Amino acid sequence: MTETPDALGTPASAPAADPHCDDPHDHTGHDHPPTGADLVRDLVRGLSIQALLIPFLGVLLLLAILPFAPTSPVTLLIGILLGAAHLASLVATSLFVARTRRQLAVNPGLLAVRSAVEELLRVAAVLLALVLWPGDFRAELGIWIGAGAALVWLALATVQTVTTRRRIARPSEWSTEAVGTLLAQRVGARSTVIMRLLDVLGVVLFQVSATVLVILSPVLVIGTAVLSVGSGLSTLVLQRRPPAERARTPWAYVPLAIGVLTLALAALGLAPM
Repeated sequence: MTETPDALGTPASAPAADPHCDDPHDHTGHDHPPTGADLVRDLVRGLSIQALLIPFLGVLLLLAILPFAPTSPVTLLIGILLGAAHLASLVATSLFVARTRRQLAVNPGLLAVRSAVEELLRVAAVLLALVLWPGDFRAELGIWIGAGAALVWLALATVQTVTTRRRIARPSEWSTEAVGTLLAQRVGARSTVIMRLLDVLGVVLFQVSATVLVILSPVLVIGTAVLSVGSGLSTLVLQRRPPAERARTPWAYVPLAIGVLTLALAALGLAPM
């Protein structure tokens, strides 16, 4: 593992000259991995860009759904409340795990229960919208409720990105360990940022499309719950793999693939309308 001072970006002792290199300052033909300072700089830059791109996704989402605006913008507020309820379910699950057994965090059973609760909350939000606005087209209501839920997750992802950028930029035991792990596993800042953006995009697509499916036919909540569990299981599988292997395994792209699949199913459901 890289030395701690180097991981923090502070001066470290100069490396020994390569015995196969006549000039210790001539690095021609040699592959030198990035230092801790390089990785910190790249991560801060990449996370700064990501902190701007994630809200931009929210703006694009709102622009995309404008043609499907229902009679009342309050529909979007119901979606935001749905996203907040999903977030509260996640926080409650995390607190339960922290106070009982941490091994439950990687338990597929707990994941299935949380996904079922989230989809039941989605059905409740959909039924509320149908009662309040019975004259609106179902598809329009579903799109705006799903968009509201997606905005909550976009806001959460933005806060997490800004917080991580600050913690990485500030020398601490956490940043030292995080950067040291990335260096040891040869994980680059670019792949880290790109994979996170793909995950966020997958969440946005799933939230909007799953809500459309449920409002078109409540029985489809079973299918959306299964897809939600599949996305969560892919995350559990990735957690068991070394960081260096995560970007190269197909499991890393499952959340995005499920989001695209759900979008395709919703588009098929809307086609006859």
